[in-house]
Order: sequence, then C-alpha cells, then structure tokens
Amino acid sequence: MEDEVEQISKNSYKGSDFEEQEHDRYKNNPDLLAQVKPKATRLFSYNWASGFISPFRPTPQGILSDMLQHVHFSTPNRDSLLDLGCGDGIVLVQALQTFPSTQLKRAIGIDLDKPLLEAAKDRIFLQAQTKTDPKSKTEMHDILSRLELYHGDLTTKDDLLSPVMPTEPNSKAPQTMKRLIEQCSHLFVYLLPDALSKLTPLLLEAIELQHKVVLSMRWEIPELKHYLIQGGSDCQFYIYSYSP
Repeated sequence: MEDEVEQISKNSYKGSDFEEQEHDRYKNNPDLLAQVKPKATRLFSYNWASGFISPFRPTPQGILSDMLQHVHFSTPNRDSLLDLGCGDGIVLVQALQTFPSTQLKRAIGIDLDKPLLEAAKDRIFLQAQTKTDPKSKTEMHDILSRLELYHGDLTTKDDLLSPVMPTEPNSKAPQTMKRLIEQCSHLFVYLLPDALSKLTPLLLEAIELQHKVVLSMRWEIPELKHYLIQGGSDCQFYIYSYSP
C-alpha cells in the first residue's frame, strides 16, 4: 500500500509546471479564487481572496526525502521541527518516521485551514487504530506522542493558537506562533514566493537572532542566501543556517 501511495504522489507532480502556471493565474487574478468553493485540501495559509497565504500545494515526497537526508536533529537543543503551513501534516509524519525520538523530539504544525487539520488528525488516528502487528502499533504510538497540530494564522505570531492534536496539550501554557518558533530548532516552509516574502522578516530574525535552521521547499528565499548551507535550484530545496 505504501508503494501505491508513493506512486500516486509521484504521478501527481508530473504536471507541476502546469500547476505553477495555474497558481500564477490565481495570483494575477485573485477574484478567481472566490469563485471556487473551499475544500479541505489546502496545505498552506492564505488564499488571496479569503485570508490564506498560499493555495494548496502537496509536498513532493521525493524532494522531501532528499532534503531530510541533509537535516541533522540531536537532543537536547536541535531536536524539534515546526512546519509553518503544515496542511495535511505529511511533512511532519515523514520526518517522525525518518528520525527516532532520540533525535527528533517534537514535530509541530500550524495551519489556518482547520478542516484540513481535523482531516489530518482523523487520518492519523485511523491509521493507528488499523495497525495490527505490535511493531507497527508501537511506531504509530511513537509518532502520535511527538506530533502536535495547531490552528492559527501565520501572519499574527502573537495570537493564541488553538490545539488540534493533541486535544489536551501537554503544557498548560497557551501557545502562540512566536513561542513555538522560540521552542523549535528547525522551521519548514513550502510556500509560493509571494507568501515567502511575507514571512521573510520573521525567518530572517529566526536565523540571525535565534540561530534557527530554515528549510524551504522548491523556492529560494533571496534575503537568506548568505546563510545557504545545502540545496539549490537543482535540488529543489534550500537549507539555511546561521554561521558567525
């Protein structure tokens, strides 16, 4: 089944150039988005008509796998990942499957699309319930224990976030995007260039003042080019990190 899912994912990106042209069409004509009924299939925040930063764009799992090979997590200070615009949570789940808890302690996602977050939570719980062999059950329990999903707006870092998963947060202190950025060592983004430009000041501050690692899928962040340590246009991912 996993092979079938991976093949479907690969096939869905054969027309990526066409898809990007379609997104440009929406960008240039934002009113078109208002004509489409919203569905729980967006991955990132903000559709230009209703407040979402970037229209749905599923994460290419092949590129993500290549990127994760160049990411290094280690406890206690480099052991957490925050996905800004996590959507269906696939990036977080794949990272948790790749790195054991001794390296990646927390994988956290924020998205403005609450129906998509709820669907992701339901799917993950369903997968956990359908596992029958002890090894698979243990692996799913491990993923669930490290995964957190929050509903909130990426453009308002001081607003309180609403927890979606777990429904009862381990910490009683309410979370904001600002606090989660402070708590996490790695930040992941997969947003269109216009959306990235909106978050660039936040990402630049995270690198320069807090020494975070920023992972960007598909698109370069020009303002961070001096901090590029891995990737490039050929790889379709960019990894930025502070160096004195």
